[in-house]
Amino acid sequence: MVKFLKIAAIILMCTIIQSTRIMAEDYIQKLRAGTFVKIMTREEFSTLTADIGDEVTFINTSDMYVYETNAIPQGTIFYGEVEDVLEPIEGRDGAIKVYIYKMITPDKKVYKIKGHIYGENDNYIGGKQTPPTYYRKVPHYNKRMKPMLQAAPLNIYDMGKHTVVMPGSELFLILEEDIILK
Repeated sequence: MVKFLKIAAIILMCTIIQSTRIMAEDYIQKLRAGTFVKIMTREEFSTLTADIGDEVTFINTSDMYVYETNAIPQGTIFYGEVEDVLEPIEGRDGAIKVYIYKMITPDKKVYKIKGHIYGENDNYIGGKQTPPTYYRKVPHYNKRMKPMLQAAPLNIYDMGKHTVVMPGSELFLILEEDIILK
């Protein structure tokens, strides 16, 4: 009987510890580094008008859940600043890099975060290669056919254009550090 009471007490203690751990996890949520958050621009910015240090804002378009908890509610505002601007040059469009440093939820909770707007080119928005300007005709030889002329691009490219991010554009934010949400 004593053994049974000891085992029952151990099971009861484990259940209490587990339930308090679950309750603590309900109040504290953690978003891991590398998480993608879908956001939308609130105003227009471009490589033509933006300077390094200009503030830009974004808004969360839908609720983001961690398990059953709404971690980032819809309407959360993200604040960022322009970190770098690459002007358009011959062969490449302009590009802009945005660093996100703060988010404010609709219930006015402020969180400091570290993240960048995702871009294919080292987190730069834009910066695509422009098409070649000139082509030369090169003969292409096949068996059983006459030689054909083929257009081969030269190493002279078009002048790049400025990158413009319109209001309402959907982008992705990549978190660079964990965020503890309370």
